[in-house]
Amino acid sequence: MTKRSIFGGAVAVILSSLLWVLSMPPFDFAEGAYIAFAPLLLWLASKPGWRWTLFLGFITGWASWFGILVWLRHVTWFGTFALSAILGLIFAAWLLAAGRVFAKVTERIFPVRIVSFLGLAALWVVLEWVRTWLFWGFPWAPLALSQWERPVVLQVAAWTGAYGVSFMLILFNLCVAQTLWIRIMQRGKKGWFGWFSLDLYVGLACLGGCIYLFFKVLPQSEGEKELFTASVVQPYIKPELKWDQSRELENMRIVRQQTQLAAALDSEVVLWPEAATPWPIIGFPEMQAAVEALSLEIGKPILMGNLAYDQPTEVWENGAFLVEPSSGLAENYYVKRELVPFGEYVPRPFRFIEKFVPVGGDATPGTGPNLIPLTVESGVYQIGSLVCYEDVFPRLARESVRAGAEVLFVATNNAWYGEAGGAPQHAAHSVLRAVENRRPVMRCGNAGWSGWIDAYGTIREVLTDAQGSVYFRGGGTYTVGQYDEWIRRQSFYTRHGDWFVGLCGGLAVLGGILLGRLKNQS
Repeated sequence: MTKRSIFGGAVAVILSSLLWVLSMPPFDFAEGAYIAFAPLLLWLASKPGWRWTLFLGFITGWASWFGILVWLRHVTWFGTFALSAILGLIFAAWLLAAGRVFAKVTERIFPVRIVSFLGLAALWVVLEWVRTWLFWGFPWAPLALSQWERPVVLQVAAWTGAYGVSFMLILFNLCVAQTLWIRIMQRGKKGWFGWFSLDLYVGLACLGGCIYLFFKVLPQSEGEKELFTASVVQPYIKPELKWDQSRELENMRIVRQQTQLAAALDSEVVLWPEAATPWPIIGFPEMQAAVEALSLEIGKPILMGNLAYDQPTEVWENGAFLVEPSSGLAENYYVKRELVPFGEYVPRPFRFIEKFVPVGGDATPGTGPNLIPLTVESGVYQIGSLVCYEDVFPRLARESVRAGAEVLFVATNNAWYGEAGGAPQHAAHSVLRAVENRRPVMRCGNAGWSGWIDAYGTIREVLTDAQGSVYFRGGGTYTVGQYDEWIRRQSFYTRHGDWFVGLCGGLAVLGGILLGRLKNQS
């Protein structure tokens, strides 16, 4: 490694990390995702060696993930550093593979380059999928998340899942890097056409295909049916105060007062966030009676995130519940399927570590989607619930829609993470779930982000205060709708799942075989 190569690598790390972080919410420089990795790929073309590739790949991954997850520091500094390091290692593994491929194919014929690039983009998808189960599962912030406010490129997710968007973005990065490399090596080629190559046309064709698909599937505005209007309650009770026993009555007073104000608005159902009340709705009869009385007082059902506690067995459940004015607490309720490690339970090898959420013992996970039927004036709608960060997991939303969910409801509490961008970054995942399954998603957060997203990933309404912030105590309403063509239909992705990941696995293997043959030829 020469000093010039080390300097180039340092510059590449800074540029790639900065573009990667800025492409993600809350910064929302979505276009940065198309070129974020081009600086590192250009550096790889100089053949820096696998040790430096692995080292700078880890530094890039760790720094980028720390910037993306910086809001997590409000809960745990150690966890933020450790989780960023683990995710950084995954990125370093991909960059190591890219280093072995990119430097060997930059001067090869076009078909060889494209097959290699397809294999690298496929490997990225496989690694994103691995994150859904590795170390208890953390599929947070796939590269596709950068496009959450760009529904024009998201529609392919209805067939491939969000993985298809990530695939396109990585392929575009590779094609841009190759085009720049050709420009650098062929300096005699001047003028506009010197900036183009067949590789770039492939990247532009993929992007153009996404744009074409958007206009192809764009629904007619008159084909949308209004389902119901929901009132949203954001109590914005600070997490350090929420479980303070000396404040339980005050916290309940806040919830009741904000509910009465929200119910005064024209709506058919009231939404509460995750763990809305200071005591569980099941296991504490006084709490259940108080909520039932409140629902009767306002004359509207309350769909809420809450807890259930069985005192004889000391079993805790986090879930979604429905209380109706006429019949009280519904027997059928949803139990959260994907629990937060070190928050709702401590993994067995780490029993010596205390949870960072001061709520009882370990929670028990649910076993199925358990849809909640919501009866309003226009009919009965099957609600698929996702509690806390469950909208981050593609399979959970898909399971709910396959079971018959017509609307997805996310009850969450992002107040744990301050106001550093955790709420909008979390909400962005709901956009991906909406497009994948062609179902509207309504969200209710303790402090925000509350709003709803239509079946094409368009953010239709977001509740904000007078200053435009999603972080506030109060409420509001939004009217949820669905397009006629999707009322009784499921998307290709909902029906067939992660088939695209399997295809990417095959492409990654094919790329590996090609690399082996190139190595034998050299």
